[in-house]
Amino acid sequence: MSIAFKQSPLALVRKLLTRSAYTLRTGYWHTPERCCPDFPDEIFVNQLKVYRFASQFCMKARILDVGCGTGYGTSYLAQSAESAVGIDISSQALGYARKRYGSSNVEFLRMGAEALIFADRSFDFIISTENFEHLRDHHANLREMSRVLTDAGVLLLATPNPEMFVGIHNRYHTHEFAFEELTQIMQEFFCECLIAENLLVPPTEEGRRLKEDRQKKGEVGVNLALHPSLWGDTIDTTWLSNTHSFFVFARHPRRE
Repeated sequence: MSIAFKQSPLALVRKLLTRSAYTLRTGYWHTPERCCPDFPDEIFVNQLKVYRFASQFCMKARILDVGCGTGYGTSYLAQSAESAVGIDISSQALGYARKRYGSSNVEFLRMGAEALIFADRSFDFIISTENFEHLRDHHANLREMSRVLTDAGVLLLATPNPEMFVGIHNRYHTHEFAFEELTQIMQEFFCECLIAENLLVPPTEEGRRLKEDRQKKGEVGVNLALHPSLWGDTIDTTWLSNTHSFFVFARHPRRE
């Protein structure tokens, strides 16, 4: 997720030269749509908080990070997990991940999110953060994640709330899901799902109107900041950071 700001020609040239030099040194070309610890911008800082928040679900678990990018998050989760697998379609990002985060319980694989090669019920916890909105076939992605999740497993999916981005077009996003759309598509593949409301108020008048209209229709997510629990279990919200994205929690996959 990125928001474009106008920059001077000189600033753009400097950025291009810096990234070019970095690529020659490391083999990795950084883009604004991907987070990397060597480019610790605001988006990276927020995404690291997401992984820190998610780590509480990973204790001694087999985890899958869908759209792992440069792998820093997968590696972080692996610290408490039994094993961790990160998948991505970018060879450059995976090359960075393997060099930086290779360890005995972490594996990085080049793979599309819509066609996972894993066996049924392979993972206890799946995280997909800021990846869903980039995909071409969202149904296929959810079908695959529900298939490889164990019966008692949990999925955490984070994806931008369009109420927060009224008037801002991201050309890398295929679709940004409204609350009702997310609810409907998640229920096709999971028996239970909860959507957490954003911590921030939409920045535009139109965004605030959309949120108000939605909530008037009864489409209201959980407020984890006020009620830190999922399905009756208390959770740690120290690193909760869903300022612009919906956090969707799902469990009990529907089996075909």
